[in-house]
Amino acid sequence: MQKLKIGITGAGGFIGSHLVEHLATEHVETVLISGPHGNVKNYPDAFIADICDFDQLKQHLHYVDIVVHLAGLNSVRNSFTNPAETLKVNTIGTATLLNVCKELSIKKVVMISSAEVYGRPLSNPVSENDILKPLSPYGVSKVAIEQMCFVYHVAHDMNFKVLRPFSVYGPGMSTKSLIKEIYNQVKVQKDIALFNCTSVRDYCFVGDLAVSIKKAMYADFTGFEIYNVASGVGTNSKQLAQLIQSIMKISGGISENPSPDRPRKADVDNLVANIEKVGEELNWKPETSLFDGLKKTIQFFTHE
Repeated sequence: MQKLKIGITGAGGFIGSHLVEHLATEHVETVLISGPHGNVKNYPDAFIADICDFDQLKQHLHYVDIVVHLAGLNSVRNSFTNPAETLKVNTIGTATLLNVCKELSIKKVVMISSAEVYGRPLSNPVSENDILKPLSPYGVSKVAIEQMCFVYHVAHDMNFKVLRPFSVYGPGMSTKSLIKEIYNQVKVQKDIALFNCTSVRDYCFVGDLAVSIKKAMYADFTGFEIYNVASGVGTNSKQLAQLIQSIMKISGGISENPSPDRPRKADVDNLVANIEKVGEELNWKPETSLFDGLKKTIQFFTHE
């Protein structure tokens, strides 16, 4: 039986590296494309390419059956500092990739979007058909990417599985993440200072997300479908900090710090996913509890 050939952009990144690991034992052939900077893992067989370079992408994606698109800038915080760069890399990069797929007759794409497309929802849990009102330049770029995919679906008969991961965490995550910042404070036995103790997020372990991407790849691949990928459970920042303290067996105070990581008026106070659709259609559910996922993440931090 011929192996499925899968092209992965952003293969050396946080999510990409976990996906590559999960595919290592699968009956597939992978074409790994990594960016020139910011890789969590550097694979010797990966091609280094600029996601905005049509010729480079076309050269490496010949004869690919499915593309999983993970490349791009993924920092909400940095998108407020440099919105033009975020929009350029994410939207123009995706448009370039889709044009390559059209030229090479690649009809199947798994697109990784983000829960940031929802902004501040009117109610929680939020479902895939809720109104999109992003409150960050990064979120805006992801809405644009999704719309670009829909255009290519309608105009060029390309098929898409769009995944909207919620707050993804795990080994290899950004050093500027909330979890890493809490870890750094607890490690030196400091009291924890949080921007907003009551802010609620839905945390999704990166290994579980990698499984959802695999299931999307192997699913019946027709049309244009969007899926939330998350735990379906909300956890506020103070509860998150308390869990990390418990795992590290270090106690301390928890308070609010007036220094925000994004403009306060653009903060999202509560964002929790409805995950019924991904369960029903992709037969996926989260397997890793927040406690267990944080334990694995903290173990990674201690050995960095």
